[in-house]
Amino acid sequence: MFFGTNAQSTTTTRKATYARGVVECSKCRRTTPVYRVEAVSDEFSVRCSQCGHRGFYRKNEMGIQQLPERRSKKR
Repeated sequence: MFFGTNAQSTTTTRKATYARGVVECSKCRRTTPVYRVEAVSDEFSVRCSQCGHRGFYRKNEMGIQQLPERRSKKR
C-alpha cells in the first residue's frame, strides 16, 4: 500500500531573491533601477544617475531583474 513505501524527501535550499524594475535611459542607454515596482503608477519619470536626463516611462516598458537577497543574516 501507500503507507509502506519509504519515499525520500527532495528538499532543496532555495536562495531568497528580490525583484526590482529596470528602465533604460533614452539618451545614454544606462539602466536605472526602480525599487518597489508594485507602487509605480502607469506612467512615471526617473532621472538618470549618469547623464541627468529625466525620462518618462510606462509601466509596461519596465524590465524585471531577479537578484539574490542582500541580507546575510536571516530575519
